[in-house]
Amino acid sequence: MYRLNRVIVMVVFALIVSGIMPCTAFAASESLYSIDQSFQKAKKGYLQKNMKSAAEQIQKSASYMKGEAVKASDKGKGALTASAEELEKLADDVKIGAVKSRKRIEETFARAYLALASESRIKSTESWAKKETVKAGELLDSAIKNLEKSFAWSGQKAEKGTKEVMKKTKDMSIKLKEKGTFAEEEVVKRLQEAENEIKKFGKRISLE
Repeated sequence: MYRLNRVIVMVVFALIVSGIMPCTAFAASESLYSIDQSFQKAKKGYLQKNMKSAAEQIQKSASYMKGEAVKASDKGKGALTASAEELEKLADDVKIGAVKSRKRIEETFARAYLALASESRIKSTESWAKKETVKAGELLDSAIKNLEKSFAWSGQKAEKGTKEVMKKTKDMSIKLKEKGTFAEEEVVKRLQEAENEIKKFGKRISLE
């Protein structure tokens, strides 16, 4: 297993150096994978009534969200900070056995992913404004993936219109990453539609 992991790291490093795999894309994928692992382990621990383990995983997630908030855009910082605080409260409550339903855990995780989706969308728009096309595409792709994870954790299904927007936005992210052919107004439209869908779903799973 150690040898396999070492080979994987070497291959990824070679791809980054050669320019085949952007470093930013690898970093984003790695962080999202880590927090998803923590969420899955936390749920598993809770269902197995191992509250100490579940609380530890949730606290790890809170620390991750705090880190994201520190380097976030001004517009996205608030949602990430609020998510970190909600995760910390959840960790405390799970630890003392005060959480009586896994629904609270799942909805908290859904809001965390929505905060990440919003931040990725904001940074994608900023990158597009700076003519950083590939980076804008990577961040737009991240925004939609996070939105999908938010839907999954909430247990809710995306409406037909939302699914269409997500598909078109994914297609646009690919064009941006591959520097394909696209109209500037189409990019702006996809970014705006992504923002609208994130905000709309945010209202559905809001604590308020």
